[in-house]
Amino acid sequence: MYEEETKDNNENIYNICDLINSRKAEGILIKHPSNIFYIAGYSAEEGYLFVSKNGIVNLYVDGRYYERAVIETENKNINIKCFKELYKDIALNLQTEFNFKSGNTILFESAYFTYEEYVGFNSELKGLSFIPARNLLLKLRCVKTAEEIKNIKQAVYIAEKSMAASIKNIAENFSSENKISELNVANQYRINLLNMGSSENVAFETIVLKAERSAMPHGIPMSNNIINDGNNNILLCDFGAKYNHYNSDETVTLFYGTPDIKFTDIYDTVYSAQQLAISAIKPGLRFCDLDKIARDYIDKKGYGKYFTHSLGHGVGLDIHEYPFVSFKNEDIIEEGMVFTVEPGIYIEGFGGVRIEDMCLVTKNGAEILTTIKKDRIKNFI
Repeated sequence: MYEEETKDNNENIYNICDLINSRKAEGILIKHPSNIFYIAGYSAEEGYLFVSKNGIVNLYVDGRYYERAVIETENKNINIKCFKELYKDIALNLQTEFNFKSGNTILFESAYFTYEEYVGFNSELKGLSFIPARNLLLKLRCVKTAEEIKNIKQAVYIAEKSMAASIKNIAENFSSENKISELNVANQYRINLLNMGSSENVAFETIVLKAERSAMPHGIPMSNNIINDGNNNILLCDFGAKYNHYNSDETVTLFYGTPDIKFTDIYDTVYSAQQLAISAIKPGLRFCDLDKIARDYIDKKGYGKYFTHSLGHGVGLDIHEYPFVSFKNEDIIEEGMVFTVEPGIYIEGFGGVRIEDMCLVTKNGAEILTTIKKDRIKNFI
């Protein structure tokens, strides 16, 4: 079963040390805020974290963030270092404190460094090899602790309550002269999130798309696309919240009026594909095989070319993180992972259906963390 207590910070550092030593490096310079928070508890967007091969951890911040860094990293054995000249000061401290030798290797999170940062550090780390390690920490956070799962569940609760209130507003004003647009709903949702305790106003850009526009998997809500215009239409809503730094992600596809046979067939196909995949989730199954279960079903129903993205993705400190539920990922599903299952069918000129739930992997299968029932088509009024 997934771990019952929050991971000891030392365990995370030991795991990183193993990765560093496997690359025969002296340490790794980390920039991605979620990775820094996971290791050190420091939550600002600005800063760099260095973990040595021996487990010494230095957090580099400028003076504006020093006091915050001290408070947030209390009792974590993190050394806080201030810099004035970014590349020069950090490089000098690393070389002085760790007594690196010419030719030693320092890894860096290349997926998150700008080219300017790479050039800056590389020029100052004289005599050292500054080597990219794009995916070294990719899997570090994939198995969630009990505390992490608790935060994710609270984010789900906040998101669902906030979206329900936004949809209720549509229903209450559907026949009025007050026209409600996609953007109105998305903005109201953001307000509801803050009122209900979300750490931020959105976990990601909220998607509210009506009618033909629902065929865009990641479309942007528009102010001129009116929802309550009296026409029978699809309404696709993809939404999330953030609580204690942890995210939720869910999609519902609704309908106003009586859906036609085509929409009903598409909805039933997407839902059945999703349920087949969820029922197959278990430790030991490959992600590519899970993706294939849903994809093959949709293809058999004649909609294969309209399912244009992977089946799902991990959710945690980042809204999209490892594991990626894709036909390309041959890694194995593990107990304690949290990821979405979100098949979709998108037909240009008609509309789209996506059904998305978050799943926690247990030893017996999947626990669905999102709670909105999607077994039948629901009217949004």
